[in-house]
Amino acid sequence: MTVTHLDRARQADFRPSLASGFDSFLQEEERRFAAENRLRIDLHCHDLNSDQPDELWGRILRLPETWLESKKLVKCLRQHGSDVITVTNHNNARSCWQLLEKGEDVLVGAEFTCHFPDRDLFVHVLTYGFSPAQEEILNRLRRDIYQFLRYTAEHELPVILPHPLYLYAHTGKVDPAVFELLALLFQRVEVLNGQRDLWQSTLTLNWARGITPEKMRAWARKHRLNPGDFAVDPERPKVLTGGSDDHMGVFAGQCGSFLEVPNLQQRLQHEKASVLALEAIREGRIAPFGHVGENQKLNIALLDYFSQVATRIQDPGLLRIFLHRGETRDKLACLAISNTMLELQKKKNARKFFEFIHDALQGKKPNRMLKWKVPKKYRFCLTHLQRIAASKQGTPEHFVATVNQSIGELFTDLNRLMIAKVEKSGLLTADNRALRFSTEELTRNFEIPAQISALAFGGDNPHRHTDGRKITDLLDSVSFPLMIAAVLAGATVASTRLLYQNRQFLNDFSRHLGSNSHNCRALHLTDTLFDRNGVSNSLTGKLRQIQHRDLPIDLLVCDSERSPEPHLLVFKPLASYTLPDSGGQQLRIPDLLQIARAFYEGGYDRVVCSTEGPMVLVALLLKYMFNVPCYFFMHSDWLEYIKATTDATLHERDRIRRLLRLLYQQFDGVFVLNSEHKRWLTSHEMELDPARVFLTAHQAPAAAPNIVPVQKQELFADASAETPVLFVACRLSREKGLRDLPRILARARQSLPNLRLVIAGSGPEEEALRTLLPDAVFLGWTEQTRLAQLYQGLDLFVFPSRFDTFGNVLLEAFAHGMPAVAYRTKGPADIIEPGASGYLAANEEEMAAHIVAHFQQPGMHAAMRAGARARAADYEGTAIMDEYLQNLGLPTAAPPLRQRSVA
Repeated sequence: MTVTHLDRARQADFRPSLASGFDSFLQEEERRFAAENRLRIDLHCHDLNSDQPDELWGRILRLPETWLESKKLVKCLRQHGSDVITVTNHNNARSCWQLLEKGEDVLVGAEFTCHFPDRDLFVHVLTYGFSPAQEEILNRLRRDIYQFLRYTAEHELPVILPHPLYLYAHTGKVDPAVFELLALLFQRVEVLNGQRDLWQSTLTLNWARGITPEKMRAWARKHRLNPGDFAVDPERPKVLTGGSDDHMGVFAGQCGSFLEVPNLQQRLQHEKASVLALEAIREGRIAPFGHVGENQKLNIALLDYFSQVATRIQDPGLLRIFLHRGETRDKLACLAISNTMLELQKKKNARKFFEFIHDALQGKKPNRMLKWKVPKKYRFCLTHLQRIAASKQGTPEHFVATVNQSIGELFTDLNRLMIAKVEKSGLLTADNRALRFSTEELTRNFEIPAQISALAFGGDNPHRHTDGRKITDLLDSVSFPLMIAAVLAGATVASTRLLYQNRQFLNDFSRHLGSNSHNCRALHLTDTLFDRNGVSNSLTGKLRQIQHRDLPIDLLVCDSERSPEPHLLVFKPLASYTLPDSGGQQLRIPDLLQIARAFYEGGYDRVVCSTEGPMVLVALLLKYMFNVPCYFFMHSDWLEYIKATTDATLHERDRIRRLLRLLYQQFDGVFVLNSEHKRWLTSHEMELDPARVFLTAHQAPAAAPNIVPVQKQELFADASAETPVLFVACRLSREKGLRDLPRILARARQSLPNLRLVIAGSGPEEEALRTLLPDAVFLGWTEQTRLAQLYQGLDLFVFPSRFDTFGNVLLEAFAHGMPAVAYRTKGPADIIEPGASGYLAANEEEMAAHIVAHFQQPGMHAAMRAGARARAADYEGTAIMDEYLQNLGLPTAAPPLRQRSVA
């Protein structure tokens, strides 16, 4: 992972401790049986006869769980050291019967999906040693798990409960009491599953080890069940097993179980290994072996699966999709997937590449001559494939690490290739530093084609925004790298989602156990942190407080020049471009998979985003991938920005409003900085649930110590201490309302002809303002110490912005004792206490009148300055941060909250 820094020491309290504990367990298990008296078997693996997937999307799209042939699975098992072969396909043993017919020594097995008749719940049951006639009976009985397990007990068919935390419930909710039933029903429990992650494996292990005879007797009385009816001995500890759960023939045999057989070598001379294995399973002489690969193994398996889907999928039929059981969003997703994959099959190069991915994962290198047939710009793909294929000859751990590293690097390289194509498309300025189209053009003309092929593969698109032909040509040119990158990302997203689709249950289960609870940590994503704007200033202040108190939040930003700090992760962007009409603000393109790995490795369990740039898409993807709460911190009023900086019509702005509504509705909570925005977000215009909108604030900065106030004569040669001087400090841009100042100043000067104005800041409006305000003093970008001198030496702060959602600069002025005048809107309306710390105006006329009234009452100035300082004290950082942490569901050890009033 190309990450500048990751403070692993602070985050080492979760996954590394889990790994250490589970590794110790596996080492103990490996020492239990003498090497000469044990058989090695993978008790849980699949091939192409697992042709009825449990997952809804697979059934809708008519996709089997795997295309793996039995002979290839057997070969993989043998290569990885299996002494006994079994194939546990879903609800059938066809592969076992076929292998027996060919003379293979096979332990017959299957993974039956069984139903709890008294609950909306399905579980899998690994079953071994049955006959064809018994298989038919088992398939009839699996509708009732109690009857199923009574039958297996009566006929001495050993069963194992696989992946106990992966249960199927239509409602998605699992009653913890189910695990009391599972303990009564199963003697053998799979605690090592090669496709599950370390957290789930550890939870399963601790649950199984924590089942005592006392608990078993109590649960038997509670549920009126006799464990003996299911061949369960309540006085014995659970028998712990392992299996790979492999479907692709990649990891089969790498995880499994040792079976102890006394006098093994002698008995093998006259007994089949499968018979000895069945005996050992019945008697519980089992010890799991292997290693847990976090989500990496499942990621590789799904990449192999997706690569085969891309080349093998057939049209499932539109009627089948929409008449199939499932929610509308599932059907629409399947429609999009089938369309995309079927279009992809028309692209010969993409189809061949996916075949190469599958071959590489099986250890087959691309033909050396292929290098000369592939365009130079795509040869890095072959390099990664060759590396993956070569790693298959090494250890399992080396293979997993190499594949996942290559996937990440390949994804990054493909993104850079697409960026290079964008830079050649003419959509950027000649130096490739800035986007060519303006905010107004984007607002008015941006659209996404409804035709999927036009979106993913180019082609004619009637919805052409700026340089429409160039957009169409660009889509066509990036279709190959785009689709490869999409499949790589899709495998990672799907594998993680599959592991954590029941995350809430895992959290509840860990609390129920009283151990292995996941970290409570938030990752806060932002597109800006070190730039010259108010959002950056606010977030920098929040970061400093997080660092000072060592709070369970880390910020993450993309930046090419900055270094990481405690609680700050810094990634290099794939590319950076200057946004139009922004005064130099950068649009930085993040590496999605890089951030996803950081989220996983950092042990985070919730995500926050504070900007509507690329990071907002990353945040929502993390929410979906990891099934975690996702919050948005609303810093900017984009409708006001568009209104102030463009000539977009009401209809065009309303389209942006609907887009923002759709965006904000995806979050579990939205933090707002003023009461007006809270009312707006919960109104009919935005339709957010009031319980999910949280009013917060920024902390007031501390007043700079030992400041010598500026003398007005330093700024105006003819000024005296009594000369009335207004002060403005902000970014000089159109949305800040600064073009109101000439008219406000002209009105006020009718009563105060000697009124002066000082402006600190820089931005795209500076030249125009110098023309409009020729007698004002422009100081440019001003550092904090100088600002403090200006606040303390000048008279009244003027804030003509209707755009700012809060107004950090108001609190900055207040902290140094300068009262303010602002419009009665958004943040200023909440912050300023009229007559105590400043003034609120409805329009330019009122603002000018307040300025005049202020200077005509010099006797009130001392009280106003004191009121400003008192108001700044209301925005004390600890109380604000504690409230923020509580709304995020994060722990805090800070003092109780002090209520902050709203002016």
